[in-house]
Amino acid sequence: MDQPTVDEKHWPRTCPVCGTELEHATLDFDPRNEDRAELNPGEMAQVDYCPNPDCPTNLED
Repeated sequence: MDQPTVDEKHWPRTCPVCGTELEHATLDFDPRNEDRAELNPGEMAQVDYCPNPDCPTNLED
């Protein structure tokens, strides 16, 4: 089975739980990097997250 390309995939723009528009962040796993997003493979990841503090996805256990 062929995998869809990045352009063919559906990327949600809203939270599937509460419907709030998602925000984006870059996580840096290498503390030696400067404080700016450079997205080095294996060192950083880009993530979408729900900024709504009342959303169940943000509630702590």
